[in-house]
Amino acid sequence: MQRIQKAVIPIAGYGTRLFPSTKAVPKALFPIIAQDGFAKPVIQLIIEEALTAGVEEVCLVAQPQQVEPIADYFSGTVADAIRAKSELAAQADRLEEIGERLHFAIQAEPQGFGHAIYCARDFAAGEPVIILLGDHLYISESDVSCAKQLTAVYERVGQSVTSLDLCPESELSVNGIVHGNPSVESSRLYTLTQISEKPTVEFAQEHLRVEGIPEQEYLCNFGIDLLTPLLFDILDYNYRHQVLTHGEIQLRDAMTEMIRQEGMYGYRVAGGRYDTGNPQELLRTVNAFGLQSPYREVLVL
Repeated sequence: MQRIQKAVIPIAGYGTRLFPSTKAVPKALFPIIAQDGFAKPVIQLIIEEALTAGVEEVCLVAQPQQVEPIADYFSGTVADAIRAKSELAAQADRLEEIGERLHFAIQAEPQGFGHAIYCARDFAAGEPVIILLGDHLYISESDVSCAKQLTAVYERVGQSVTSLDLCPESELSVNGIVHGNPSVESSRLYTLTQISEKPTVEFAQEHLRVEGIPEQEYLCNFGIDLLTPLLFDILDYNYRHQVLTHGEIQLRDAMTEMIRQEGMYGYRVAGGRYDTGNPQELLRTVNAFGLQSPYREVLVL
């Protein structure tokens, strides 16, 4: 079994839901007050999540114009006045360390989430990868990060693993929903049989109910996927043969085929996921991370 050393993070969206701010700053660089009290951009927090899982190299799938500002941010080049303060110098060194692990793949035009990941095929180079959404952050319920929880499962089962959460029936239309059989090894582990992107309530009630999950709740994608090299073989086939859903190459279609060919596990992560891709969810995320920071009293009235 190959160890997970590479992460792929797609960030090539236009940020339309956060316009006009995204005209000035890529949404990947929007600041969040992190748990340590430092203001860090979204993409740094996502990369740091990946690094907690033992990742050595990170590939950002970006638009051409996004590369320069992000690469510059992770250069570690800062003013002497900042270097003069030890705690800020340490942060600058951290940026430089991340920058040395960073690669870019270009997605010149949007052709779907699956296509974005396919753009990183040369970076993956036949190795398994951990995929993290470019606008989602995570807060673990324990000392083990959400990404690390997933890699621990992968090391135990030796197969692809996708992270799972619970969602109510009212949110089926905005989530990928999975069906699986509970594992005897763990109450959080499932052997997957099906993935359905944004199913109707009627379809979910008939086909996606899972034993042990409360009524009117379903297992949904949490936003971190740890996938074997078979992924890129399937994405390559789908790209060359234009296997599309809603006119785009979808990651979930490839994952469905992976389930059929070699199997896949799902794991209910002990933690919360936080979206930064629209104003309402960004505000919720800022609040959640602020409550984890040294400045939580500012938010508690």
